[in-house]
Amino acid sequence: MIITLASSKGGVGKSTLTGCLAGIWASDGSTVQVVDLDSNRTVSRWFGDASVRPKTIGISTPDPSQLTEHLAELARTTAPDVILIDVAGTYERALTVAVARAHLTLIPASLTEADIFEASRVAAHITSVFQAFSREPLYRLVLNRVQSLSSSAALYATLEIARLGLPRLKTRIMQRAAYEEVGLSGLPPHFADRKRPTVAKAVEELDLLRADIEALFSAEHIAQGAAA
Repeated sequence: MIITLASSKGGVGKSTLTGCLAGIWASDGSTVQVVDLDSNRTVSRWFGDASVRPKTIGISTPDPSQLTEHLAELARTTAPDVILIDVAGTYERALTVAVARAHLTLIPASLTEADIFEASRVAAHITSVFQAFSREPLYRLVLNRVQSLSSSAALYATLEIARLGLPRLKTRIMQRAAYEEVGLSGLPPHFADRKRPTVAKAVEELDLLRADIEALFSAEHIAQGAAA
């Protein structure tokens, strides 16, 4: 399974979400490879200490222009259960390749006009990429860094997402200290101290997000079977 985390905008939480997703699958023993294409090398920096990083999470930082070859090499050698691709927050060729090779693309966005606008641009780009291959794209918006207190702005943002027809996952990722700590501790919430309320709530949210993703793949598999 290959999941690409994509956005044409920095600061939407791609790297944080990538690290947290890696922890989800690694916690049940699945092998996870994080492919860090961001020029800042954010996730690979966070997970750089192999003595701290969960054992079943691998990190690679290939040249973005060599992404196709790198994915082929991973399939030939380690064959991880899950590959997570964190792309740079710009429109580069690597974004197009990462989207084309993914089984699912997640577009993180907070409930702001700027994030939603950029998410709609990425969605249009994904659609155009798949149209070139006469295929239907599978992508979802992930509402990220959502504030716990609702506001009129959040309501308007939600309505704008609906107006733009952007499909999204049901689970919202809230603004929590446990997510911000990933970059400091090198531990995703699933490997942090679950006795702490912020960690426990983050794990609960992430498990719901995993259920959303797996239900999406299940529905896609059923649809493909019906089409065949």
